[in-house]
Parts: sequence; structure tokens; C-alpha cells
Amino acid sequence: MNLHHLAIFHVVAETGSISACAERMHISQPAISKQLKEFESRLGVVLFERMPRGVRLTEAGELLRNYATRLFEIARAAEAAIGELAEAKQGHLVIGASNTIGTYILPRVLAMFRVRHPDTQISMFVGNTEQVSQGVADMRFALGFIEGPLHVDDLQVERFREDEIVPVASPGHPLTRKKRLSAADLSGQPLLMRESGSGTRELIQTTLSQRSIRPGRVVEFGNTEAIKQAAIHGGGIAFLPRVSMPRELAAGELVTLPIRDLTIRRSLSVIRRPTGYVAPVAMAFLRLLSASDAKHDHTLRDAATARSRDRA
Repeated sequence: MNLHHLAIFHVVAETGSISACAERMHISQPAISKQLKEFESRLGVVLFERMPRGVRLTEAGELLRNYATRLFEIARAAEAAIGELAEAKQGHLVIGASNTIGTYILPRVLAMFRVRHPDTQISMFVGNTEQVSQGVADMRFALGFIEGPLHVDDLQVERFREDEIVPVASPGHPLTRKKRLSAADLSGQPLLMRESGSGTRELIQTTLSQRSIRPGRVVEFGNTEAIKQAAIHGGGIAFLPRVSMPRELAAGELVTLPIRDLTIRRSLSVIRRPTGYVAPVAMAFLRLLSASDAKHDHTLRDAATARSRDRA
């Protein structure tokens, strides 16, 4: 069935006039009449009775108008849905995030995104850097957010925030009583760490190894919250992202160990497939994340300035 002929038929059926159809579609009346005759000939039925003034639908014409009306309503709905998708008003955002980012950074951004885009669907997997990277490579996640080195080939990586890993312990730990601490003081000390495959663990182990520091027994945990609880209850020293423990530090449940010759900073990164299609909903999320991080960086600079004034 010729859809152009069907569109002409539908307008004539709705307006009841060939002249009105010609005016609406910017086609001459003779051309409209000619194409209607061709359409009727192709279908093998008469669709209109020609009246002195206008036209009237036949039984076949009434039947076809019902189908044509539904068809063009679906077409308009599809066009509107595609437009909303292009404007990130609809769509399904599936992302993967490593533990620190997925637990302490993205939930707030996702909440803001949900308010601004209420008709979108959001799914987030939280795992370690290795799992997230492989998920992006396997096309299970549109975007990935990692806090460690990328070991999967053919992925695009871009830094979106800096983070600091700091050594902490319970207030009763023996090292909290020393006035001067060096990295060497960590030798032989029990450490609380994430599982193998964690970007945080890889970074800590690399840093300690470069300084020839051999810690004591390592106790492994599958998430940061478990490490925090173990450290609070005196289980050992933990290297934790500062962003993960503002409440515990403020309440004195954990104490930072001021090791002056050991600073661990890292980049938090977003990864994606370099040649893959990035849906509008994913691009809208990245824009919101960028705006949120710009505000975060400004807040950190203000806090650093305030600390400098206090020391002065």
C-alpha cells in the first residue's frame, strides 16, 4: 500500500473535500484527484462517492479510514517518543560503578537526575574496577565509573574527579599515640583491605611496594563499609577513600594516621566504548555529573582556603 496515497486519502476523509486536502497538503486539486483514482484502482474498490459539493466515504472508505486513523496516530506517537528520547526525557540508563563511586558519589547524582528526568529508567551495578570495566567492554553497561587503573583494552577513559586514600584506625590503635609517623611504621601492621580485583587495593599495594613497606597479615573484605566497621572496632589499619568516611571522622570513630611521607591520590574515571553509540540519556547524565563535580571542586577549594586561614 502506497503510504503517500493513504495520507492523501486520510486528509480527504477527514476534511470531506478534495480542495481542502489540496490546501492543507499544498498539492493541486487535479493532482489530488489523480492520485486518489490511482489508489482506488490499486485497491480495486471505490473509496469516495463524488458529490456536487465534496465527497462521501463508501463502506470500503469508512473501513480504510479507521485503519488509516490508527496508523497515523501511531506514527505521531512514535515521532513524539523519539523526540522525548532525543531530549533525554525517556530511555534506560544502565551503568556500572566501582565500590567507592557507586556507594558514595553516584547515588546523589542519580537522585538529582531522576528528579530532572522522571520518565527515565535507571539501573546501576556496583562491583570492583575489573568487573565494571569488563561490563562496559561486553556492552552490558553504557557507562562505567572506576577508581583504579584500567586493564581492559579499547575503552575510552576520562577523569572526572580526584580522590584521596588515607590511612585510618580506631582511636585506641597504638599508632595514634605516636607524635611522628612515617611510612616505615606500617611495616608488620595488620591491614584491612578490599578483595583482589579492587582498584583501591591495587593502588595501595603498588604504593606500599614502591616504598618497600611489608605490612602484616591482610584481612580481605568485599566492600568499604565492612572495612570501616572492622577498623572502628580495632581490627587494624585501613586505607579508605576520604569521601567514604566524613561522618566517622567527625564523630571520632576513626582517626587519620598523619604519615607525612605517604600520600595516595587517585583519579576517579568514567569509561565507555570509544566507537559505541552514546544515548542522549547517558549524555545528559554525564553533563549533570560534570556540573556536580565542578561544584564539588569549588567546595574543596573553599575548605582548603579556610584551613589555611585557621593555621595562619
